[in-house]
Amino acid sequence: MHISNNTGGFLLQTMLYLANQKADNTLFDAINNSNYTKPPDSNEVKCYGVYGCFPLSAPWTDERRPIAYHPESPKKLDVQYPVFNRYTRDIPKFIDINDPDYVKRVGINPKGKIYFIVHGYIESGDRPWIQGMVNALLDNDKYSSAIVVDWRGGSSPPYTQAVANIRLVGAITAHVIHLIYEELQLPNLDKIHMIGHSLGSHLSGYTGYYLQKDFGLQLGRISALDPAEPLFSLTDPIVRLDKTDAKFIDVVHTDASPFVVSMGLGLYEPIGHIDFYPNGGHDQPSCDQPMRNYIDKESGSFFWGVQEFLGCNHLRSIQFYTESISNKNCPFMSITCESYDAFKNGDCFKCNENGHLCLEFGFRSYESYKRIRHTTQVIDNQPIKAYLMTKGEKPFCRTHYKVTVKVSSSEESILHGGEIGIMSIIIRGHHNNVSEKIDFAEESTYYEPGEIYSTVIPANSVGIPQEATLNWEYKYNPLNPLTWRILSSPRVYVEYIILESLEHRSRIRLCPIFQMPVVAGQPSVFIQENCHRLPEHY
Repeated sequence: MHISNNTGGFLLQTMLYLANQKADNTLFDAINNSNYTKPPDSNEVKCYGVYGCFPLSAPWTDERRPIAYHPESPKKLDVQYPVFNRYTRDIPKFIDINDPDYVKRVGINPKGKIYFIVHGYIESGDRPWIQGMVNALLDNDKYSSAIVVDWRGGSSPPYTQAVANIRLVGAITAHVIHLIYEELQLPNLDKIHMIGHSLGSHLSGYTGYYLQKDFGLQLGRISALDPAEPLFSLTDPIVRLDKTDAKFIDVVHTDASPFVVSMGLGLYEPIGHIDFYPNGGHDQPSCDQPMRNYIDKESGSFFWGVQEFLGCNHLRSIQFYTESISNKNCPFMSITCESYDAFKNGDCFKCNENGHLCLEFGFRSYESYKRIRHTTQVIDNQPIKAYLMTKGEKPFCRTHYKVTVKVSSSEESILHGGEIGIMSIIIRGHHNNVSEKIDFAEESTYYEPGEIYSTVIPANSVGIPQEATLNWEYKYNPLNPLTWRILSSPRVYVEYIILESLEHRSRIRLCPIFQMPVVAGQPSVFIQENCHRLPEHY
């Protein structure tokens, strides 16, 4: 049986979890929550003291949520809040909600940023990615504090129960934040930033909701990393994360299907102030590797290796966001566009033109949002969907280049005819910085005389482009007469190429020497000086 890591859902994750548990746990118990003798009455309400009451009536139960459960008790959930700062990265102190005075002694700096990091389903607060994000945040700002919301007591299967549990964990976390606000005498919650992955995204939304409902306070920011899709797609805003839950919400979509609901672990619909869709929001680069590779990455752990294999796209949101905190050499730029296909075709490549806005991705996106709000480039309630491309391995950040190729309409080019193959490019910039070799497309393209072809490609930054080397890989197909070359060698008569950089906002036209064709297997250098005799007609 072939298992694809692009469609690995919560069912497969649950099965994997059970394989790592006691033998008396069964798949039926986990999925159907058979600890209950019957589904709870949708009219039943369960209350947990100061944390409030939790109904199951609509919208908590509807056609998209046919079965809903109450949260388990606070004692069962046993939520822990370890606090990290630059002095306590390895041995944190823990917040005790029953000891308000102790909050002053756990190491939270009231003058710095306070981050809350929230894990998702079948996870816990001691996962390596959480420690990596904590370190990145503290390295970025030595005066900040990082608090982990460790709700492992409620994140285990069945998924439906975990979904119910985050309602109460969100309420408890709201009380913890209010306690910090009171004891440290914070003026507001503007410096509190929650970062949640998967179910942790919606949990963060519940925290923001209860802070407003119970205390009249509004969170400064929520960063949602691939918010969970099952039981949240197309639901009432009160059920899922919504942009009213904080003053600013940025969302990263990495495992979302734009066409079929439940084909990915993450939501596709925009739900924040800015929604980022790296690589289109699904099918992330290098997430098609064999399972063995993921097990090796997890030091031979079958459980965590297969977990990462099944959730590769889902986990990319964490990896991208963590890199956006620590990588100050690459701007992680994105641009708004009508669709990812339009972005790839280069239809949206000029900042602040035709409504296309350039935004820094991830951790620093709020600065971009403030800028465009200040210049009134944003209409309230209008979704801002931004796209970018990444590499398939660290460092993920890449510079975007739009490459436009004009195939010559000269007599020689027309007589030779079109060619099918793969064009690739190497870009050289200032100080002789050179990019890797990048293909224009994954599949062969037919290049026809007189036509213009444009595409956007990601590459390592070389500064402002100065020259380029084109390579042509001829694709022969005995069944396709268009690929037959008997008397002439495969070649494409490229009149010029135009290189544009999104990050550097530069544009340059490059030409081959003496209008020589690009011959298969022979690199051809294009420079600006070769264009001086040609009219600038593009």
